[in-house]
Amino acid sequence: MEEENRVNCAKCKSSFDKMFLMGKQGNTEICPMCGAELTDGEEHPDWITWYYYRLPHGSYFLCDELPIRTDHLELVQEFKAPPSDAQGNSDKAKEILRKYVPDAFPETTQAPVSCPWCGSSEYSMLNGGGFFGGGRPRRVCNRCRLDF
Repeated sequence: MEEENRVNCAKCKSSFDKMFLMGKQGNTEICPMCGAELTDGEEHPDWITWYYYRLPHGSYFLCDELPIRTDHLELVQEFKAPPSDAQGNSDKAKEILRKYVPDAFPETTQAPVSCPWCGSSEYSMLNGGGFFGGGRPRRVCNRCRLDF
């Protein structure tokens, strides 16, 4: 009977009482030790790894690839979520990120697009790599040349 009230983390192998988790953090979905999702063994083979970074000037950004320039970046959270949809939206990933970092990407009016590295709002859209110039379009900062 007591075993039914336990939640196990597959990542760090910790075990917690469900009532403890409800009282401590208000949910039984996130491991308080490592931040992994406690999913009762539910697998999502199509999900990818996302990275949520903090930049030196205090802004944050979310990406689905490891950035080329990692100096001065602080990894806040690494997590699994569905890939971007056909329009390039990562709303589902942001929703899942909020389980780990509740104040990430607050629901507000859309701010102008700016470079996550230097804050410039001047950028160019370029064709992505691939055969015959295919691939998804890339946004490149005109000031620091960061691909975001």
